Amino acid sequence: MSGSLFNDRIIQSALDLDVYKINMMFAAFTHYPQTRVRYELIVRSNEDLSDLQPLIEKEINALSGYRFTTEDIAYLTTQAPYLNDNFLTYLSDFAFAPKHQVKVSKTDEQLSVSITGIWHETILYETLVMSIISELRSRQRWNAIPYSQFTTTLEQKVDAIKSELKKRSIENFQFSEMGSRRRFSAPVQREVVSYFKQHAPALMSGTSNYQLAKELDLTPIGTVAHEWFMAHQALVEPEKSQQVALDLWQSTFNGKLGIALTDTIGIDAFLKDFNVERANDYAGVRHDSGNPFEWGDKMIAHYQSLGIDPMSKILIFTDGLNFADALDICEYFAGRANISFGIGTFLANDMGNWQQDSVQYQPLSIVVKMAECNGRPVAKISDEPEKAMCEDEEFLAELKKSFGVQSKYAA
Repeated sequence: MSGSLFNDRIIQSALDLDVYKINMMFAAFTHYPQTRVRYELIVRSNEDLSDLQPLIEKEINALSGYRFTTEDIAYLTTQAPYLNDNFLTYLSDFAFAPKHQVKVSKTDEQLSVSITGIWHETILYETLVMSIISELRSRQRWNAIPYSQFTTTLEQKVDAIKSELKKRSIENFQFSEMGSRRRFSAPVQREVVSYFKQHAPALMSGTSNYQLAKELDLTPIGTVAHEWFMAHQALVEPEKSQQVALDLWQSTFNGKLGIALTDTIGIDAFLKDFNVERANDYAGVRHDSGNPFEWGDKMIAHYQSLGIDPMSKILIFTDGLNFADALDICEYFAGRANISFGIGTFLANDMGNWQQDSVQYQPLSIVVKMAECNGRPVAKISDEPEKAMCEDEEFLAELKKSFGVQSKYAA
């Protein structure tokens, strides 16, 4: 491998985003065409990004020049047949309007990014904004890292996973690449995906990045994210929001995107709503917070209590995983349920043991989450307190009460 950690463009095309954003855009366009939302950037890392504000604002504003090409629409037609002609026509005319929809500023010595507008018109910004922030941080603060540091780290990682799989006789390991949101850079993510396709194709089931899937002839993978469930807290009675979100998603896609996300309110509240009809209808569930072993045990026990064979379902793990964690999960659930993994930052933003001025390189931890829908607050309670988020303490307390949730909230 030879090349550069950066190229001229940060965002490669309008398709350089995660699959689930297009899915949810279609659902919002179809069912809630006038719904207005607000998203906010949350910086979890103890790192001040405010000095990058002018560069970030410039790159976000440049999104106004991106369009879905005729080739892009044709690709989506073949890869996502559940997207109807009306939506694809809309998408072919779609244009970002960042100067009206995105505000980039500095607040309390930290970067602030706020996205506001019609839901389906603003929903795509999430992964694009995060890719921009992450790569600009890499370009400005970590541009001394040599390409060889990245490639050596990647090669060692692939060799190690092959060796461990053989040594431990693990046969139930497979992952999809999910690094778009927190990638070191676009070339790094592309090289990771390309390298796995060439050197370990049986291990990688696909990628969540539509552009890379299209370029490298891979399966584009993605279903639904927290915002679909969060928005329904403002669109219907909050205590019914999870049920409505699950049922509407299933009917919208006729079961073709049947992976349920379990932790918007928390696994215990989810299981109360995941009755036998929904458990049968959905192909599986996704873990994104809390202890993965306890979560998996609860899901298996729940399926069994409903008379459903857990081996007929799939458990997908996506919570900040590395290969070591994934292999432990493989061994624990072997023969008990089908499992798969979504792995992102560990692959698309790992520079090994690189140090600069005695500071160890660490990926940036950021999220962009919905904060408001139709002028009403929304919340993610999560199975992990530090991942919880809500701007309105009163609404949060009422939401937790309506679902019988006792866990503490941490902003």
